[in-house]
Amino acid sequence: MAANITKKINMNWKENFVKWLFPLDANQMRIEAAFLLKLQNLPKNLYKYREVNEHSINNLKSNTIWLADPRTFNDPYDCSHFVDHMSLTDCLIRTLPQPLRNKLPSAIIEEFERRIADSSHSPYEVLLDVVFSAEPNTAVINDAKKSVLAAFDSVMQKNLDRTAEAMKGGFKVCSFSERNDSTLMWAHYAKYHTGFCIEYDISAVNPAEFTSRFMYPVIYKDTPFEATENISRVDMPGFNNLYLNLAALIKSVDWAYEREWRLIFANGTLENEQTWRMPKPTAVYLGSHISKENQSLLTTICQKNFIPLFKMKHARSTFAMTPTKV
Repeated sequence: MAANITKKINMNWKENFVKWLFPLDANQMRIEAAFLLKLQNLPKNLYKYREVNEHSINNLKSNTIWLADPRTFNDPYDCSHFVDHMSLTDCLIRTLPQPLRNKLPSAIIEEFERRIADSSHSPYEVLLDVVFSAEPNTAVINDAKKSVLAAFDSVMQKNLDRTAEAMKGGFKVCSFSERNDSTLMWAHYAKYHTGFCIEYDISAVNPAEFTSRFMYPVIYKDTPFEATENISRVDMPGFNNLYLNLAALIKSVDWAYEREWRLIFANGTLENEQTWRMPKPTAVYLGSHISKENQSLLTTICQKNFIPLFKMKHARSTFAMTPTKV
């Protein structure tokens, strides 16, 4: 029985990881259980694809990687969160937060609370009906409501877009893959197979170190990360301020072939993009189309640092690549 439960948890481990670390209610968080579950499923090796340039060579020589601002990434949805602003507004207005109550006459507040209890309409529309109830001209009321709603819609959307973009800047991220044999990744991230790929033994890193602790699996989904319900709970007991960090883990299923893991520093922990110390690489793989000059350069670096060096070869009968010792 216990074995079956363990097997089921392992099969759905990412779902459980998200459920335990990012519940809407902070009282339901199981932080250490989530990180232990992740550690049990962390691959032994992770790979970083690079093109050959000054930055990648310096990173290889110094055992570092680059923590980047996701606003520079090739996926426009990366680290984004989305909010249904009308649903959020309706949720907030339904309870008439204190700052709004301070600006409204008590008669309007009382009438709004009476109507909203029996209405299936949007709380925002109900509030406008109450505010304009003294106006006898129905056409004037309708025009005023449309104008207010349109202006509010525009302002809210712009504010939420600015907030989402600013939140992106609060992440600093470096991406890795579970695989070193992806033809697409060699093409996209190693300059058409002319670059190289670095192997790190992540299992050897102390779990308490940030390099292990803040290494997260990417969750591939059909829809972008939606944060309306979380944001609507900001002033409520049990608000989980880690929930929005889930934005950095969710990507479209179109990217699933990358089998990505990410080192993520969230919540503005790091103000700027920067290098980050990594363990010494356990291997370096050269692209199949690397130039003789760059192969010689990387060979020298790897020999000096006692890093095993391989070169990727394309199979003739299948769409596959295999590493060959240099």
